[in-house]
Amino acid sequence: MKIIAVDDERLVLEDMADICRNISNVETFETFSNPADALEYAALNDDIDVAFLDIEMPLMTGLELAKRLNRIRPEIKIIFVTGFKEYAFEAFGVNAIGYVLKPFSEEMIKKELAKVKPTADADDKPRIVVKTFGYFDVFVADKPVYFSSSKSKELLALLVDRSGGSVSTENAITMLWPDRNYDDTVQSLFRKVLKSLRVALADAGISEMLIDVRNQRSVDTSTFDCDYYRFVKKSGEADYRGEYMTGYDWAQNTRNYLNRLAAEL
Repeated sequence: MKIIAVDDERLVLEDMADICRNISNVETFETFSNPADALEYAALNDDIDVAFLDIEMPLMTGLELAKRLNRIRPEIKIIFVTGFKEYAFEAFGVNAIGYVLKPFSEEMIKKELAKVKPTADADDKPRIVVKTFGYFDVFVADKPVYFSSSKSKELLALLVDRSGGSVSTENAITMLWPDRNYDDTVQSLFRKVLKSLRVALADAGISEMLIDVRNQRSVDTSTFDCDYYRFVKKSGEADYRGEYMTGYDWAQNTRNYLNRLAAEL
């Protein structure tokens, strides 16, 4: 396991380094007191598994740093380190898997790291495959996942498009029903769609794809293979021919982005 830690307090970084470097499955542990340096390191290294982030930092908050890391390395698991309990739930809004409170102990660190699933070998075929080029589809062991509601499928597509970033209820409704007012009726409809999505994923045995905390939803990008993610990262084969999330108007911005990337190849 390869870990980075970002905190403006040098003693905190030293304490965490002492703990993590004594954990058997930790290969490397890099520390940064400047969030910008951590972002630069993450951009140049695609094998980071975990990032411990302090929330209160003067140059950039841990929440903002987590959002930026999600954009460039959505596979990194975020664990917040904070002295304030009130941040706990907000942390999950940026796809964090947990948090530890200062002053932390070895047991607390190990408990959070235990949530991180081992990275599959490169030769292993992913169990969940998400296809976005052309029409959106999800496959488990080469079999398509059935969605009883087209909107529940579209909601999952929207979350995949956000690459692990969180989507609020209001934002999701705006994307899925652009012509509807944000009122009690459409909110009730959204709850039914969300329930239908949960059922579809549970029936397929892939509930771990969805992260649903309070008013925020996202996908755990480490649980599946996706042609869109591979194309952006330029890792593996991903045959893009100008078609992305066909049928979803909200996907146009990403489609334009992919077209620009393709033109540079």
